Amino acid sequence: MLATGGGPASTLTGAMSRTVLAPMPSGGTPRPGGTGAAASATGARRARTPTSRLGWMAGSIGYIYVYLREKVDAGERRRRMVAERDGAERLLGGAVKELGLTILKEGIQHGDLTGLLEAIGRAEARRETATADIGASETLLAAEEGRLGAQELVLESEWNACDKASREAEELIRGVSREGQDTATRLGRMRDARTRLERDADSADAVSDGKQKAAHLRHEAAGKKSEEDALEAQLARLDRQLVEMRERSSALRADAQQVRTRLEAAVATRRSAASSMKASIAGHNRERADSEREVADLIEQLGRAAAQARPAAAPLGGLYQSIDRLGDTITDRAQQIAALDQSLAHYDHRKLLTGLGLLTSLFALTAAVLWVVLRK
Repeated sequence: MLATGGGPASTLTGAMSRTVLAPMPSGGTPRPGGTGAAASATGARRARTPTSRLGWMAGSIGYIYVYLREKVDAGERRRRMVAERDGAERLLGGAVKELGLTILKEGIQHGDLTGLLEAIGRAEARRETATADIGASETLLAAEEGRLGAQELVLESEWNACDKASREAEELIRGVSREGQDTATRLGRMRDARTRLERDADSADAVSDGKQKAAHLRHEAAGKKSEEDALEAQLARLDRQLVEMRERSSALRADAQQVRTRLEAAVATRRSAASSMKASIAGHNRERADSEREVADLIEQLGRAAAQARPAAAPLGGLYQSIDRLGDTITDRAQQIAALDQSLAHYDHRKLLTGLGLLTSLFALTAAVLWVVLRK
């Protein structure tokens, strides 16, 4: 039923096409006139064909597991060998640097190393110069900070004193101004009182028996007049004092503003000087860092050149052996990695694709059978 249904069976048949499986032998009876040996061989071939096909199919499917297992194992081995190679390269770099440092420490001379040794000496001289410049700049920065800071403190104290005197003068002006206002108010009331007394005295003169009252009122008006004159004199004095105090306050404010300007200029000068000197120190720090990197690079180059030139010196023998051993390890691991990569390219991809096709077809056939059974 499944073979005639055209579903999964046809898919399985397509997977086992003539590009994958060997061609089916043409069935039927032997040709007339054929020999008995030929008939026997044909019968034996018919009996072996189903078994060989099933074994070939099982082998193709099992090849998927073999491929995946070998792929995982090869990946693990490759990662381990890469880690060993990288570790050996790091150790080799350290050994090369140690070789260069040993040559510098022992003062070993060789014709092939003269140029590098001179370059290292120049780079170290630049590094020492930059270090000395950093120390001198830091000392100068501290001295300038102290000097300009002391000048700023003096100007700040002077400004505080001027500002305090100006505020006190303003307070005195407000006090004198209030006193002048009070005096002017009293003077106005005194004038009004004297005017009223004089008016009452004139009214009393117009009455026949008001002469005595008029004289008394004029006497009181004269007393008011003397008090009025005293208040006018006091008001004039307060006005002159107020003018003088305002002029003094204006001068104090001008002095305070001048000192304030000098203080702000001193603060700006101190900040500008500190910024420029810090920029100079930063430049010397960069120069020193560049010199140190140059020295490190030159020492590594010296070690590599010494590893090739092999100057004869007792302290270098052990380092030569370590460098050779690490180099052999790196070469060996690189060859193993290359061989492993090459072996991964020799898998039978056609057999792998055949196994995947067969496995997919079997899954599809199983699903179709289950679907038909469940429908019933």
